[in-house]
Amino acid sequence: MDFLEKRIKEHRDQFDEIDRVDEGLLWQNIQADLGDTTPVKRMHSSRFLQIYAVAATVALLVMASWFFYQNQNAEPAMANTEEQTPQKFLDFPEEENYQQLVAEKKEEIDFDEINKSKYKDIFHELELLEDVHDEFKEDLPVLSDEEKAIQVLQKYYERKIRILDRLSKEIEKKSRNEKRINERPM
Repeated sequence: MDFLEKRIKEHRDQFDEIDRVDEGLLWQNIQADLGDTTPVKRMHSSRFLQIYAVAATVALLVMASWFFYQNQNAEPAMANTEEQTPQKFLDFPEEENYQQLVAEKKEEIDFDEINKSKYKDIFHELELLEDVHDEFKEDLPVLSDEEKAIQVLQKYYERKIRILDRLSKEIEKKSRNEKRINERPM
């Protein structure tokens, strides 16, 4: 007989006498020790994706803020601006091409039918990008530097296309993994 088994047999009565710990009370004590901290919700994604999303959002916000700041410090418009004919805000002929590329990407991946909960991080990034774009469009009438505004708009479309490409790759990757799992012999 091994030492552990012998020890267990000798102290069998003591093991039977051990009282169960009240789990609710134990958890309350742990929470009291922690204080008023709330649990942090963590996203299930790579750290790179999170950093990329934050960096892209911050860059767009900084550029939009800079344009807004430049316009606030610009000289006041002349009094006869109301008499001028309204013009298109930006002369950006490539915008139609970008919009067509975005539409093609969305059609390619069947964007409207995607289960958004499977790709929360990517859809969150798209949502942030759209929010920044909406703010940019609101500021567009007061921007003074049309060339910089066109560059911001161009970067918006390029980022959107990159995000859609990444979404396409993620969908393809999940599809391959599911296919591999289903093909395994049991």
